[in-house]
Amino acid sequence: MKKNLIIVLLHIISLSLFAQKTKDNLLKIEYFEYRIYNQNIVNIDVGKLYVSKELSYYTSKIFKKEKKSGILDSQSISVENNDEIFSEILINKKEKLLTERLYEEKFLKKKYDVFEKLPKMNWMITKEQKKISNYICTKAKTVFRGRTYEVWYTELIPISSGPWKFNGLPGLILQAKDLQGIYSWELKSLLYPYNNSEINLDNALKDNPKYKKISFANFDKIKIEAIKNKIDIIKARNSNRQGMKANFEYSTSEEKEPINELRTTSYFE
Repeated sequence: MKKNLIIVLLHIISLSLFAQKTKDNLLKIEYFEYRIYNQNIVNIDVGKLYVSKELSYYTSKIFKKEKKSGILDSQSISVENNDEIFSEILINKKEKLLTERLYEEKFLKKKYDVFEKLPKMNWMITKEQKKISNYICTKAKTVFRGRTYEVWYTELIPISSGPWKFNGLPGLILQAKDLQGIYSWELKSLLYPYNNSEINLDNALKDNPKYKKISFANFDKIKIEAIKNKIDIIKARNSNRQGMKANFEYSTSEEKEPINELRTTSYFE
């Protein structure tokens, strides 16, 4: 009983100290973000999350590609620095608004500010716990837009945030993965209070004329139309070629959000 009381008191003290430190400062977390394609190629991104009292900003860029199994330094596939391939997630907590700033490089070839209401994630919190970087973490699961995610969060850092669009838990997410094994995030480093001037969240949230502002619903619609148009063009090009068949196909099954509240599923055979 006495031991449990001490643990509770230490927890309260930790939360109090954290609240004092982060009142006027940024929290900075770095993650390794893994994306597995074709079962043997791993895209490794470095994601950075900055959190203030009312704003959060997550940005990720390609770090390198590697072979999934038997990786040696000599087998690593280098990636040229491509500033066009990136993702930024900006969350205005006060207005409950999420904006994803991106370059759609496959079909639309344009930059967009895709905005939506902060999506609600329905979490199932389990009793499982483990330690990550000296933080006691609890496991939680959610099904979000067609994909089941499992995360580990810590209430010792009482910030309802994490990599990508994750939100809604009573603590910071330090680790996450989808149960199909395509996407995962692992803690790289954590620093608070963070007073470096490398990021200004207020400036990050300002509209940028280089990006077309568009709702999530409309962005999803024009992207689907662009995919279908490309398939039709390829089929038309090959329709008069004897013995040739158009074999271009696309599926949303490997996207982070393969389905959403605007459509059930989209396959493009």
